Amino acid sequence: MRRRVVYYFIWQFIFLNSLLAGSVSANESCLTNKQQLARVTDWAIVATVVDGDTIYLKDGRKIRVIGINTPEIGRRGKPSEPFARQAHKTLRRLLTRNKKIGLTYDLDKKDRYKRTLAYVNLEDGRSAAQILLAKGLAYSIVVPPNDARIDCYRAIEHGAQNSHSGIWQLPDNQWLDAYSLPEKSKGLRFVRGIISQYSEGRKSIYLKLTPELSIRIAKKDKQYFPDLNFKTLSGKSVSVRGWVSTYKGRQSIHIRSEHDLEF
Repeated sequence: MRRRVVYYFIWQFIFLNSLLAGSVSANESCLTNKQQLARVTDWAIVATVVDGDTIYLKDGRKIRVIGINTPEIGRRGKPSEPFARQAHKTLRRLLTRNKKIGLTYDLDKKDRYKRTLAYVNLEDGRSAAQILLAKGLAYSIVVPPNDARIDCYRAIEHGAQNSHSGIWQLPDNQWLDAYSLPEKSKGLRFVRGIISQYSEGRKSIYLKLTPELSIRIAKKDKQYFPDLNFKTLSGKSVSVRGWVSTYKGRQSIHIRSEHDLEF
């Protein structure tokens, strides 16, 4: 199934509803503001906004917003990534100091850095993540098993891509043919190609796109690809989004969920 087509029609529905209701989203994939409020588990008070996807609360917790990743703010002499300051400023305006926010949890409530993972809503039900995605100031990401809202987030992101908003103006965020990916690429990239070979290592599965580039899936993450038989994918055209790294001169695109593949 071509998810991009599905996302396009979801976005059209979202856009029309946003004009009528003054909200970013409302359909079966995107909960209405009222529905999101009904799911809020916990109310808390903002202490400070660290960046576009991280918040400190008055009670001492550090919140990492589920489902998005915003450009990194430069620290210790490093420059900020493009649109990092805009993402930070936008979230800071939404979540001012001492503001009350609603938190909703998914299956994993903590990450490896001991941060609390939560969907964040304003008191009127608006989603902080959806606002950032609609403005092109965040990427939608999947860190399984927390994927309850990924279809909604990808649909909103697709609309921002189509309008070339924010981060979607940047060359690094355009879809590239697998053979065109620069050798020194790293970080999140968007690649299209044809799977030529399936192979396995001790800890990972590899789907080769070029002699020097493969999609990598950790075997421990196979459970997050319930609809795929990796051994039957050779010859299929694929669009993949994931984190590129290089090891011993070979590049790999690491993905953790079937939501990061489109056939």
